[in-house]
Amino acid sequence: MLAKKVAIFQPEDLLEVMPLEQPAAGGIAIGGAQIGARLFVALLFGALVGIERQWHHKNAGVRTHALVSIGACTFGLISLLGFGATNNPMLIAGGVVTGIGFIGGGVIMHQGGVIQGINTAATLWATASMGLAVGAGYYFLTTLVFIAVLVIQFPLTWLEESIERKGMRPGAPSG
Repeated sequence: MLAKKVAIFQPEDLLEVMPLEQPAAGGIAIGGAQIGARLFVALLFGALVGIERQWHHKNAGVRTHALVSIGACTFGLISLLGFGATNNPMLIAGGVVTGIGFIGGGVIMHQGGVIQGINTAATLWATASMGLAVGAGYYFLTTLVFIAVLVIQFPLTWLEESIERKGMRPGAPSG
């Protein structure tokens, strides 16, 4: 009986096929540590935004927002590294925006006169923008967007609820 030799895949084998420092034509050189750092920041910020949605018992929570952010970051990195002579980063960014629009449309529900999920869809959209920004290496921009999302989701929610309460008082003029 002949025994077959089974090759076991090792992560180092990938580096021999496509070294991280060798981008495609038209792309830029970026090291593995920088790729890992960008993916980690996207994961962290996406998960932190998702905590707010999870806290409010929304369908798209920590995992969904983390996945959207890290996925958008990955597409941003692919765009940055390049596909070769036809590399156009704007096409990839546009594809991410379109895909997130599709996902966002899936979380918006219309029941009678009530529409739910618009805020979650917008949060997913903002999370994807953070992922693309960090994938392209714009850490400062990503941090500003992250802070803006948290300000919008927490203090502005309290303001919105206060306005709603005042508008629903007995004897309050109706619009």
